[in-house]
Amino acid sequence: MTVFQHPKLRRSLLFTTALVLAPTLLTGFDVVEAQEQLLGAPLSDGKILIYFLDHQFLPTAEVDILQQEVATIFQETGLTLEWIMDSPRRKLNPNELRLIILPSDGTRWFHGPTNVIGIAPHDDTGTGRNCFVFYRQAIWFRQQAVFRCREAIQARTEAQIRGVEVDPFIDSYAPADCGNYLPSLTAMIVARAAAHEMVHILLNQLDHRPAGLMRNSFDIRDWFTQDHSLFQLDTIEVQQLRQQLGGDLNER
Repeated sequence: MTVFQHPKLRRSLLFTTALVLAPTLLTGFDVVEAQEQLLGAPLSDGKILIYFLDHQFLPTAEVDILQQEVATIFQETGLTLEWIMDSPRRKLNPNELRLIILPSDGTRWFHGPTNVIGIAPHDDTGTGRNCFVFYRQAIWFRQQAVFRCREAIQARTEAQIRGVEVDPFIDSYAPADCGNYLPSLTAMIVARAAAHEMVHILLNQLDHRPAGLMRNSFDIRDWFTQDHSLFQLDTIEVQQLRQQLGGDLNER
């Protein structure tokens, strides 16, 4: 994977890699360098202010799905998410960030073609508060998912007509009910990418975990699933967010 580096700038990257003729699409997050975080008194009253700058002009239905999915991911922290469709022209506080949806594919950030979905720039002082999600890449990923879903449905139908067992490989290709998730899939991809980058910003670190939202790889079945455990925060991340931002310690 190629990581674009800029003087005095570090970036957390969410990228997708298409494996041609392979059963899965892989996504990953690359760590350039992690910063120290200070766990002291809460920095807010348990509220995260998200300044939502939608340059893609998403339909209301997609915005609703996006916001609901992000809220579900953060639910266990006990933090309140407040969405504001604007942004102040000042340095943001530790409980504030900008979530910026761009219609591009992110190539302006990198040299040559890229499969990056999201990016969270960090400067050397840890004051970077911008999360970018590249909508064109989410669309491309959805198109790959649609193709795989249709291929899997056709293979299952043919197996049923012929009276033979479905090749187990098909189950790794796409779940049987994959078609149910296609209408909301783009918004779900954007939401999960956004939530990942938000955690990097809020915790001021670029660390990753072996499982959950902050792991460094996903396969295509993860994007189809409604199993939120695959995209949940782990106990350490929940505790860190509560300590820094004052989430409800009784929330489970």
